[in-house]
Parts: sequence; C-alpha cells; structure tokens
Amino acid sequence: MMKKNIPGIAEFILAALLTVGSVTVFKACGGHDGKFMACHWAQNSVTLIGIVITLLALLRIILKNRGVKAGLAAGVFLISVSVIFIPNNVISLCMMDSMRCHTTFRPAVTVIASVLAALAGADSILGIIKAGRE
Repeated sequence: MMKKNIPGIAEFILAALLTVGSVTVFKACGGHDGKFMACHWAQNSVTLIGIVITLLALLRIILKNRGVKAGLAAGVFLISVSVIFIPNNVISLCMMDSMRCHTTFRPAVTVIASVLAALAGADSILGIIKAGRE
C-alpha cells in the first residue's frame, strides 16, 4: 500500500515545501515602513496556491480510486506549472535584480514547482493508464 502512495507522498512533501518555504526559507523581500513591494504579493500568491496544491496532494494520498488519483495528480501538474510563472511574469518583482525576490524567491519557486510538475505529470499519465486497465 505504501509503495503505491510514494508519488503522492513526494507530491505532498514538495507542495508543503513550496508553501512553507515561500514564507520562511526563500520568502520574498520584506516590507518597509508598513508598505510592501510587489514581490510580497507574488509571495502571497505562491503561498495560497501552494496550500491548494498541498491539499490536492493530500487527497491524492487518502483516496483509493485510481481514476480520481490520476485526476488529482493532473490538477497538481496544471497548478504547479502555473505557479512557475507567478514570480516576475504574472506579478512583478522588485526593479533591482539583486533583491532577494530575484536571487532567492524566484529560483526556489521555479525549481520546486518544476520538479513538482514533472512528478505530478508523470504520476497523472501513469495513473490514467492504470485506471484505463481496470
């Protein structure tokens, strides 16, 4: 049983890392005098979407139906791909390329979301194939 959940557990861990890391380890630039720069809103968006991905990955672990698991993995894939484009494409980051949002936040989000998308994409395809055989 545990062996079948390895992709789901890996997706959950990566999603949790994206969520928690976006407000801790690789968070964007902080506020100044009670005002926030645009990168703060990019960080909040990544965090919120990370929570959604984490919940989808958790459902993927808990539920038993292969078709549903494949659908949840497809959702994780699609949302993870969209997260890659949030920092500096959907929501602008600071003007200076030397700021933390460019040097730490954006690369971390890009790498974690890319690995998560690759894993969830493969999981989804394999899940669809297995569900089709039932």
